[in-house]
Amino acid sequence: MTATPKPLSIVAKCALCSTKTELFVCPHCDEVICQVCVNKHRSILNETLKEHWLKCKTKFQNLSQLSNNYDRDFKSAENEIDRIRQMLERRYLEFVQSIDNEKNTLLIQIEDHIRSTSSHVKHADVQQVFKSVHQRLNEYFQGTNTAYNTDDFLLEIEHLNRQITNRERFMNDDTLKYPYLTPSKPLIISDVFGELQWNSKPMSIRNSPRSLTANGHSSRNSDGWQDESSSLPDEIEQDGLPAVPVMRKQRQWSLDASGVPHFLCILSKKNYLLFACDKYGCIDLYQLDGTDPSVPPRHLRQFELFSGNSSSQKPQIIEAFTVYTPFIVVSAHLSDQTDTSSVYFFDHRGIQQGETCLQNFPVRQLSADTGFKCLWGVDRHQHSVYYNQLPMNVTQIQQSIDQREEFIIFGRDFEPIRITQNQTSIAVVERNSQSVHIFNKQTKEQVDEIQNLLRTDGTFRLWNVLLRDDNSMVLKLDEDLPPYSRPQTIHHLIVELDPKGVPVAQIERTAVYGLAIGPNQEILLGCKRHQQNGSIECYI
Repeated sequence: MTATPKPLSIVAKCALCSTKTELFVCPHCDEVICQVCVNKHRSILNETLKEHWLKCKTKFQNLSQLSNNYDRDFKSAENEIDRIRQMLERRYLEFVQSIDNEKNTLLIQIEDHIRSTSSHVKHADVQQVFKSVHQRLNEYFQGTNTAYNTDDFLLEIEHLNRQITNRERFMNDDTLKYPYLTPSKPLIISDVFGELQWNSKPMSIRNSPRSLTANGHSSRNSDGWQDESSSLPDEIEQDGLPAVPVMRKQRQWSLDASGVPHFLCILSKKNYLLFACDKYGCIDLYQLDGTDPSVPPRHLRQFELFSGNSSSQKPQIIEAFTVYTPFIVVSAHLSDQTDTSSVYFFDHRGIQQGETCLQNFPVRQLSADTGFKCLWGVDRHQHSVYYNQLPMNVTQIQQSIDQREEFIIFGRDFEPIRITQNQTSIAVVERNSQSVHIFNKQTKEQVDEIQNLLRTDGTFRLWNVLLRDDNSMVLKLDEDLPPYSRPQTIHHLIVELDPKGVPVAQIERTAVYGLAIGPNQEILLGCKRHQQNGSIECYI
């Protein structure tokens, strides 16, 4: 509006006020109007501009004020964080010192007991007196030394006899006590360092998902929160209905495996083939009975994907394993390289097909989907579930792995760890919230969610899931242990849910690794027996 209106060479009526006078072209609206109307239009525009500028100025001042407040609060938060760091360091040192003190106290008690027991059990003192008397008696009998008379020897022998009798009675009557250390109680780390809490406003609550509660129960009250008081051992009570018992599945058969079956995969060809693979790539191949799940499978053969891998100084550790026709697909990394992975394709005899496909991120799981014709994968660094085209011959392998498509990219607080799929859906296990999210493969929409609330009791954590075609599931929950603890056995809970998410059966077992669903809906578990071997068990 600062430009000077351009005068016209004609005199006519104004388009706004109809006054016949010299006209101008308004630079804002391009109307042919008189000078009075131009001035009025300019005044209105100036007022409008001033009004908008005042609003913008007010918002800017508010934003500046909020920014200053946040800067001040952030400095206070940094001071609080530094205080927490110092407090944690002090409590850590105190905790370590208390452990050292307790260790030294126990060692001192053990040493004192050893000395006390040695003084009562060992008879070196009695033996020394016995040798002395025996030597002097020999000298006396030989007549070389007559300094001792018979009464002296009798008194000394009588004293020695009492010592021997007392020592013998003590060793016969008293049991040998030796120390042993009882197993330590589970340590809740928050009891040592305190519970870290966040001073913030609660976030808005989404539609509450179904929840898996203690002893494999599924419950949700009217407010969407789990009511722990309604949980009953081995039975379920929902929506005021009578309690329904949770069946404990029975083991039908068990067979030995040469390694620890970390992965179990079933391939349906003319017959049902069961591939059991340990973490070094040693595979046992079995043939399942497709009609009678109570019949143990027949062992066909054993082969290795990486020859001599289990005895290598730096073995290849398998993180993901899946089977389809015609390939076995594994993701592996060297034992000292966990930030990258290599994807290998093998035929069903264990012979590598094509080149090794290097990945610049750790591939923790792969799942072959012949119906959707893709190879699903989890990228925990990018918080995403992705897929590649499923290669059907050797020439397609490299191109398929190179062309990755993102299925869903989650937020930074969503950490996917396991996936499983059926004909229409894919289920994703999220580590932090301990929940299973089920998505439609075509629309990518979430169709269901089940949460594990056994974590609230500090008992079990959800680590794996299997999804049937009717959206019923089998969940694998591992005993929740303190960080860096290495118990000899870990307890597991296998919970079977019906299509509505209600627990109907469960299995309690230790040292479970592999998990699969058989052709007759039986549950197959790969379990560890000893350090380097295990078993495959069937539950119906």
